[in-house]
Amino acid sequence: MTDGEKRYQILRGRLYERLPVLALALGLLDWREAEKTGTDGQLFYAPLPFLEQSTANREAAERTLLHSVLHAMLGHPWEKGNRAEGKWSLACDIAAEFLASRMLGLTLQDDAAKAFYALEPGTAFSAPAIYAQLSDTFPLPEAELQAFFTRDCHDLWKKAFDRARLPGGSGDGAGMQALWRRTRDKLAPYMKEEKPKIGSGTAGAKLTLPESPENNVRFASLLRAFSVTRENRHVNDADFSYSWYAYGMEHYDGVALVEPLEHSEERKLRELAIVIDTSASCSRGMTSWFLRAVHDILLRERLFFDRFRLHILQCDCEVQQDALVTNLDEFAWYLDHLELYGGGGTDFRPAFRRIDELVASGEFARLGGVLYFTDGYGVFPETAPDYPVAFVMLQYRYDDINIPRWAGKLVLDAEKPGRDEGWI
Repeated sequence: MTDGEKRYQILRGRLYERLPVLALALGLLDWREAEKTGTDGQLFYAPLPFLEQSTANREAAERTLLHSVLHAMLGHPWEKGNRAEGKWSLACDIAAEFLASRMLGLTLQDDAAKAFYALEPGTAFSAPAIYAQLSDTFPLPEAELQAFFTRDCHDLWKKAFDRARLPGGSGDGAGMQALWRRTRDKLAPYMKEEKPKIGSGTAGAKLTLPESPENNVRFASLLRAFSVTRENRHVNDADFSYSWYAYGMEHYDGVALVEPLEHSEERKLRELAIVIDTSASCSRGMTSWFLRAVHDILLRERLFFDRFRLHILQCDCEVQQDALVTNLDEFAWYLDHLELYGGGGTDFRPAFRRIDELVASGEFARLGGVLYFTDGYGVFPETAPDYPVAFVMLQYRYDDINIPRWAGKLVLDAEKPGRDEGWI
C-alpha cells in the first residue's frame, strides 16, 4: 500500500467515525492521484499534497471528501441531461453543501444562510429544484455562490454520464449508477421535506410580511444563540442489513459493514420560553405570524432536540396563560388552536416573575433564553434576569426607547397593514 493510499484510508476512516451512516458509500470509493479533487462515481481523485495536509487540516479534508461522496449518493454526475453545465454544477454544489452542513450538525452563516432561505421550502437538497431557481432575481449572484459552495472539480462527470449510457452497461457504467442509487436511502433522515410557511394572521387585515431571507437569517441566528451542545441519537438501533454485513466480510478482508448506533454532538435548543404581549396594542394577526415564524424556523433549522420544553406565555399586565409544548407536533397543534387572552395594559414584569418561578421549581433546568414578542412599550423589570432575553418587534410599530441594556432586541422588516388590525 502506497503512502497516498494509507493517508486516504485514514481520511476515509475519520469521516466514517463522524458519520457511520456513510459506511457503505465510503466503501465504494478508492483513491487515485490526480491534480484536482473530485469523483466520477468509481474513484475519489485527489492530489497527494491534499492527503498529506489532511492531518493538519482535518476539517477541510473531511468536508471535501464528504462533498464528493454526497455528489455520488445524490446522483449528480449522471443527472445533468440538457441543463447548462456551469449552472447545473453550481446547483449540485449548493445541494451537497447544505446536506453536508445538516449531517455534520453545522449552522449556516452569512451567504449560505441567505441562500438557504432564498430557496423555496423543501428544495435545498435537490439540485434540479435549485437549478430551476438560479436566475437573475436570486438574491446572491452566481459568482459569490460559486466561491462559497464549490469544493471539488466536476470535470469527470461527463465521462461518468457517457459511460452509464453505453449499451450493455455493467458495473462500470449504469450498474455503478444503480449501486450509488441504493445508498441514497441512507440520506433520507437528513432530507425530510419541510414546508415552513410564514402565516398571514388568523383574523383582520393580512400582514405584509414578505418571505425575507434577511428576516429568517436574523431570526435563526437569534434562536441559535439560545442553543446548547448535547449528544443526540438519530439512527434507529434496529437498522441492520445482513447482506451488507456479508458483503463486507467477503470483500473487505473480514471487515463487517455494520452501521452502529449513531450519535453526534449537536447544538440545539433544549428549553425555551416565548412570551406574547397580548395587551390592547397587540393584534391577533401579528401574534399568529410570530408564533408561526418561530415554529417554521425551528423546523427548518432543526434547532430543537426531539424532546424539549417550551413554555408559551400570554401576558398583558398579568400572565393570562402558560402553555407547555414538548415537541414540534404539539407546537403545531397549539398554533392551529390558538386563542388569545388579554387586552389590558402592558407590564413585562409578571411574565418574568412566572419564568423565575419555573426556573426555581426545576421546571426549567437549563433555560436557553426568552423571546418576548411586543411593540416594546411597557414596564420592564428593574434588574436583569439570570437568562438571555430578546425582545422581538416589527419595524413599522415598535418603541425601543426604554428597553434596558441587558435585553437584546430583534426588529424584523414588515410593512404596515392596509387597515388597522383589531386585537380581537
